[in-house]
Parts: sequence; C-alpha cells; structure tokens
Amino acid sequence: MNKSAVKQQQQQQQQQQQQLSVFERNKELIYEDARLYLDFANSRLKIIGLPNVASNIAQKRIEKLKDYAAHLNLGKVLCNCLIKEQETFLACGFKEEGRIDGFFDGEDAYCMSFFTDREREISKDQQKKNDIIDMCLKSPPKLNSGIDQSITIRKAQKEDIPQIKGLLENIFKTYPSPIFDECYLENIMDRKTMFMVAERKGEIISVASAEMDQKNKNAEITDCATNPDFRGQGLLTHLIAQLEHALKENNFKTLYSLSRAIEPGINMALQKMHYNYRGRLINNCNISGGFEDMNIWVKRIDA
Repeated sequence: MNKSAVKQQQQQQQQQQQQLSVFERNKELIYEDARLYLDFANSRLKIIGLPNVASNIAQKRIEKLKDYAAHLNLGKVLCNCLIKEQETFLACGFKEEGRIDGFFDGEDAYCMSFFTDREREISKDQQKKNDIIDMCLKSPPKLNSGIDQSITIRKAQKEDIPQIKGLLENIFKTYPSPIFDECYLENIMDRKTMFMVAERKGEIISVASAEMDQKNKNAEITDCATNPDFRGQGLLTHLIAQLEHALKENNFKTLYSLSRAIEPGINMALQKMHYNYRGRLINNCNISGGFEDMNIWVKRIDA
C-alpha cells in the first residue's frame, strides 16, 4: 500500500472514530409532550410520536419542536405520520418527501420533513439521480438465477461480527448508525436486527440486514454492502430474498429500504426484487463522508 493510500485509510478511520463519539450524544426524550429522537450523528430531530390533541394545539407544539431543533443545530426535522396527521404538518411548513405503504401495521406512513438549515434542503446532482430511477423503472423486475457454487448465503452469527464490521468499514467512510462498533452490532443482532451474509471460503463478501419494528410489523432493509471484487453477481438480491422469506414467516407486513440515490447498484437490486419507488429523502443521512439523498423503496409482503 503506497503512502497516499495509507494516509487515505488513516483519514477514513479517523472520520469513523469521530462519528462514533457523536453517536454517544444521540438520545430519545420527551419534549413538549412529544416523543423525540435527537440524532446528532445525522443532524436530525425525529418526531416519533405526538399526543392526540386538537390540530391547533398540535401545530403550536410542532412549531416549538422546529425551534428546539434549530437551537440544537439539527438541520432537519422529520416524522413518519398517518394521513390524518399530515395536514397539521403541512400547515407547519413541512413537505411530503415520500411515503411507506403499510408502515403502521398496515396503514401508510407519510414521510414529512422540515429543514431548519435551508442550504441542506438543496439536493445536488438531481438529474443524475433521476436518471438512475428511470433506468431502474425501465428494467423488468427479476431475480438472478443463481450464484457461484463456492458462495454460501446464510444467516449471520455473532462470530461473524468482526468480518461484517470490517466489510462495512471498507465500503463506507461514515454511516448513519454506529455499525463500526462491534459492541453495537452484537447488541442489535437477532434482538432487533437480522443479518444475512454471503460467504466464500470463510470470507464474508456481502452483507444485508433487516431492522425490525415488531410493533408495527415493518422492517427496514439496510446495511447493504458487497466487496468490490464480487460486485455484479447479484449477491444483494439473494441476501434480501432470504431476509424477506424469514420476515414473511414472522408475519411482517411491509419492507422498505432507504438507498443511496447516487448509487445505481442497490437501487437496481431493489427494483429487481419488486420494490416500488416511493420518493426521495433529501440530504437525509451522513453516509460515506457527507449528507446524501436516500431513495425510498417499499414492498408489501402481507398479500
């Protein structure tokens, strides 16, 4: 490895460590009778739940939450709300960026956002991202017929965590959740998140996971990464198919994924798996070194 590559690797490791320290500030709390998640790593305030009050009272509370986010220098406020709540958010200046069919135990969620940082509201390379979606939508959905016999698709075990962490570290400079922390991965594996891996000769070459919401019977397909040497073989589609099978057996209703809008591969993989494009979250996540737009892909599995 030359000096330039070593320096780049060191800088990436430093970025990852800095982000891990920021994750320690993240927390859930009650403010103005609303249940919130303060996400400093992604500079977001998530409204998880609002009390059932009259619309005019709810609007006043939401306005205070916007001020609270600005006070904390959190650049984006977001909420997945029911259709009956949407008008209240629209009245407070929120915009619908997309929707997730069946998110609330079969009822649709509307992805509402407000930017306290107006510069963050501006999306870069929109045409390129739109072209990727057009390419995906014109491609017929299908699953790759097979994979190399030397590759095994299986559920991840705790013993796989060091390799999973290493693969994710190599692919992403930064990430919206603390996946570079082995203790975090051990804590969420199986209890909250199901991981599937592709293994070849003892080496994990691809990974995908499903973050499960047992209450609402939805799961987010996430943490998708493939070793660059093994891309183009459809490994992610096979991993996602195995996750879907397991989730369907456990009576989940909706699967969704927030994919990097600038990356054709993961968007194409989801289209092949019969996921439907449902919108784009602007500058939503701190991933690979900066804020990125995330495309919303949704699939109902309760039919």
